[in-house]
Amino acid sequence: MLYNSTLSEITNNINTGVEYEIALFYKLLKNNAEEQSQVENAFLRRHDSSKINAIISQTNISIIERTLSKMGLSLCDATFETQNDNVGPSDIIMIVKDRNNNYQKIGLSVKYSNTCTLNVTGRNFITDSQIGRLKAELPHYSRMFIDEMNSEYGSVDNWFRKRKPSKTTDAYIDLIRDAVIENWPNVRNKATLLSECFHSDSPIVFWVVTYKKNGFDLQTTPQTIEMSRANDVIVKKFQTSYVAFYLDGRMIAHMQVKFNNGFIEKCKKQKADIIEQGVRMSYGMPFSSWNFSVEK
Repeated sequence: MLYNSTLSEITNNINTGVEYEIALFYKLLKNNAEEQSQVENAFLRRHDSSKINAIISQTNISIIERTLSKMGLSLCDATFETQNDNVGPSDIIMIVKDRNNNYQKIGLSVKYSNTCTLNVTGRNFITDSQIGRLKAELPHYSRMFIDEMNSEYGSVDNWFRKRKPSKTTDAYIDLIRDAVIENWPNVRNKATLLSECFHSDSPIVFWVVTYKKNGFDLQTTPQTIEMSRANDVIVKKFQTSYVAFYLDGRMIAHMQVKFNNGFIEKCKKQKADIIEQGVRMSYGMPFSSWNFSVEK
């Protein structure tokens, strides 16, 4: 089923990983050749159309159809929901019917080699006071970052071509992780927060499709926890940039603390925070978008 905006979204959406959603949606339209053709024409106008075609060639939806069949359901149609926040984590919705011709919807959350379930703001995990103290450290750490980049990579042009490993970035993120761990006992709305992160409040049932090198895995019972136990969850550091969430000694989720677009960015503001080698720059955004991922 195509909405008025569907074809435009398929052609113009630049979200990371949307090519997997497009490919799966195309295959799920198997019962409507005309709409499949329209979707194909839309994605052929994209710069990554060859990649989408490659994903389509390795996308076998028989595992989805078999799973539906075991539940007494059959696939009738699908909708593309990547821009719709009202359907929880679902990127695609399958319209299915049972043996009595009753219709229902099942969402598909599409992932590609990662388990990120939600982009969350750091303000859910640390206080305004902590953020103020951390922001006050940014000029000092930015100077350290610039010195590191000059030493390791030279020209500013080399800093932004691709992501570079940085000891300074790791050190600053470690300060943020310390703040998260310090404040976790004081977070009052843990049940609400974790329910959002685990999508326990999704308005429709959803499955998780995770693309691998060849094909995808299907998870019909996404991981969650009993929210009455939210206050029993503890947090610890994990690897270089993650905070891990544990319940009864088992890691149930991890969250990547990160800058949204790098430690420093080429300046888009009227007034630059930094000028280096004649290039206007601004401080990065370390609190606006962290990746929350649920363990399998």
